[in-house]
Amino acid sequence: MGGAFLARADDATAASWNPAGLSYLRLPEVSFVYSGGNLHSRTTNPSTSDFSDDRRHGSAPDFLAATYPVSIASLSGSAQLSFQRVISFTSDRTIDDHFFPAPETLNEPADLPFVRRSTIATQGGFDVLALGSGWQLTRTVRAGLTINRWFNGYEQIYDKPVDLGISHQEFRYDIRAWNVNAGVIWTPTERLNVGAVYKTGFQAEVRQSRLRRDPFADAGGVVIRERSVTSDDLGLNPRLNFPPSVGIGASFRPRSALTVSVDYTRTRWSEGSIRDFFDLGKTGAPNIFGRVPYPTLVTGVTPKDTEQIRGGLEYVVIRGRLRLPIRVGYFNDEQYFPSISRYVSIAGGQPLAVNGAPRFDALTAGAGIIIGPLLLDAAYNYEHGSYADLDGRAVSVKSHRVVTSVIYRHTHR
Repeated sequence: MGGAFLARADDATAASWNPAGLSYLRLPEVSFVYSGGNLHSRTTNPSTSDFSDDRRHGSAPDFLAATYPVSIASLSGSAQLSFQRVISFTSDRTIDDHFFPAPETLNEPADLPFVRRSTIATQGGFDVLALGSGWQLTRTVRAGLTINRWFNGYEQIYDKPVDLGISHQEFRYDIRAWNVNAGVIWTPTERLNVGAVYKTGFQAEVRQSRLRRDPFADAGGVVIRERSVTSDDLGLNPRLNFPPSVGIGASFRPRSALTVSVDYTRTRWSEGSIRDFFDLGKTGAPNIFGRVPYPTLVTGVTPKDTEQIRGGLEYVVIRGRLRLPIRVGYFNDEQYFPSISRYVSIAGGQPLAVNGAPRFDALTAGAGIIIGPLLLDAAYNYEHGSYADLDGRAVSVKSHRVVTSVIYRHTHR
């Protein structure tokens, strides 16, 4: 439903959306979610016609949980242990840079338009192991909490063609941290739910390692120089400041078979940063940065606070014993990186670039079916957007994503 789930979170994934929704679970349940997709972006330099095609695809487990109903006196709810890959980095990526030399430089066939392909293989993600619980406190109020242990990270292999051969880089990044998700759901009438969730920010312990191998000209031909460095080698104590987020939503059922939901979420990416970050230059010498913004990782480019506006509906087709939910949705996704939104003319001077943040639009659709104790669901997400980056290049982005889930609910016979 476009991800508009904060007020209607009623399955095991409520742990990440709104843990108050865990209070709806009345049967022991095991859940598994898998997702995969691809992204294509094209960046064009309008002054030279050079362009870059960036394509990536990947898939990985997204969520796994075991949930059990519990009660204390008159209170009812559930407890859950779950795993979630909050940010997946697993992908295979190719970047094809297309160059078109100026006509006056075309002296030899080698000067004709050419393509250089870089490859980036990445594995891993920022994972969370969560212990959560949701409770129905009164007839109209539900509340829930998850305590989250962040762990893992990602490793990346980057091969880029250069004049003398291939520049090879390897990167490993690990994090450790704790945070909390807290949520409430209020049901003022039987048809209306209002939900809210707050996810605390955190400071993560980080360990970083890099390897770089580059070709250099030598009297005897080409030599390869390699350098491998870790944050421990450099005596660094890296820390990642990950931002908090807050979301509110409403869900209305005008009819028993129809649900309409809307959500709004805001994330304080302007607070994101990494301390004691480093990279390796071509010579293998480390460049150490006391603090860089995250996730832009570019000094002077502060991430933008973002907002997401989501809406969707579900209609359940009922034919005898058949229950077939059909869902559609839309969301508008503001990005954390700045872009050139427009130019303002200055009399007698250079144009002034006014920076904004691009917004991407997405359409979603999905359906589910119940087969005995199994609940099977699938959803499709298409997202697209375009903007001008800070160098004035035109960028267009399209992504496709498919998410599937299996839920087993154990019934007592």
